[in-house]
Amino acid sequence: MVQLTVSIQTWIQNLWERIFFRKGSAREMTLFYGNFIEVKAFYLETYGRLPSISLINDIDVTRAFAYISEGHAGKVQAVYQRCHYNWQKQQQEFTRTIFKLSGKTMIELGEDYAELLFDARNYELAERLVKVFSGNKAAVKEIDHEINIITYGSYGLELKQLEIQPTALDIGLYYNDDFAAVDAMIRERLMKDKDKGIVLLHGLPGTGKTTYLRHLIGQLKKKVLFVSPGVAGNLVNPEFIELLISNPNSILVIEDAENLIMDRKYNADSCVSNLLNISDGLLSDCLNVQIICTFNSSLSMIDNALMRKGRLIAKYEFGKLEKNKARKLAETLGITQPIETAMTLAEITNPASVSFEKPVAQTIGFRRELAADQI
Repeated sequence: MVQLTVSIQTWIQNLWERIFFRKGSAREMTLFYGNFIEVKAFYLETYGRLPSISLINDIDVTRAFAYISEGHAGKVQAVYQRCHYNWQKQQQEFTRTIFKLSGKTMIELGEDYAELLFDARNYELAERLVKVFSGNKAAVKEIDHEINIITYGSYGLELKQLEIQPTALDIGLYYNDDFAAVDAMIRERLMKDKDKGIVLLHGLPGTGKTTYLRHLIGQLKKKVLFVSPGVAGNLVNPEFIELLISNPNSILVIEDAENLIMDRKYNADSCVSNLLNISDGLLSDCLNVQIICTFNSSLSMIDNALMRKGRLIAKYEFGKLEKNKARKLAETLGITQPIETAMTLAEITNPASVSFEKPVAQTIGFRRELAADQI
C-alpha cells in the first residue's frame, strides 16, 4: 500500500513540477495565505515534494502542543506561530502553530485541530500521532441554548458555536392576535424529528422578527445553523451541501434572505434551486433540514416554488401592533409614551430614540425637492 502511494506521489510531484516550477512560476505567491503561512505550500517549498496529509478535528490542542514540544513526535527543528494579544488576560496567545520536525514531517495546530503533513514512507509515525491526538478529544462545553454560525475558515465552510440567551416572550402580548396560531404551527413542526419544509417570516424592520427567532431557538432541541451574511453566497456551493450532510435533522436560519429567495425571473443569482432540493427535493429525505427565512420585502418578490403546498410549513407577515395592543404592551413595560396609532415593537420599546433622518417636503410638478430646513 505504501509502495503504491509513493509511486502515485512521485507521478503527481513530477506533474506539479512540469506545470508550476517553470520560469515565471507563481509558487511563492501561495506560501502565505490569508494571515499566515499556508502549510502545504510551505512543505512543498521546504522538501520539494507533495505531502501525505492527515487531519484530526476536535482535539485538545494544549495537550497536543505539549506532546510535540517535549519531542515525542520527533525532533523539533523549528516552530512558526501566529499570535494575538489577549487584552483581558494580558498575554500573547497563539492561534496557529507550525512545527517542523525531523523525518520530513510538519504539524499544524489550530484552535481545535491538528494537521499532519508527512512523507508517505513515514506512515507509521503519522498513524501513531493520529492515535495519540485522537485520544485527547477536546472537552465539550455544555451549553443549554446555542446557535451555530456558518463561517468560511481556512479549510472551507465550518461551524462556530455560540451560546445565546433565550428570550421569554409572551406571544399574545408582543404580537397581533393572528400570530398565536402561526407560532403554534411553527413550533409543532420544528420540534418534529426528521422533518423538512420552509418557514417564511417577513415584514417591516422593527416588527419583531429577530426577537421571535431568539425566542423560538430557545425552545428547540435541534441544532440550529445560522447563515452569516458573509457566506450567504455559498448556498449554491457543493461544499454547503456537504456541511448539511454532516449536520442532518437540523434547522437552517437565513436572515435578510431577499436576494437568496427572490423569484428567479428577477434574480439570476437566486439560490432557490438549492433551497428547493434541501427542503423538498432528492436531498431532503437524507438531510431532514428545515429552513427559516426572514426578510423585509413583500411575498410578491419571492419565488412561488418555495410556497407550494407540502413544502411550506408556515408564512407570516409581521406588522405594526394594533393601537390597543401597542398601548397594553407599553403599559406592561412601564412606558408612559402616549400611543394614538399602530406602532412597531421597536417604536414602542425605544420611545426616546432620536431619528436622524431629515424630513423631505414633497413638491408637485418638476420643482426640486427641498429639505425641511430650506423651506
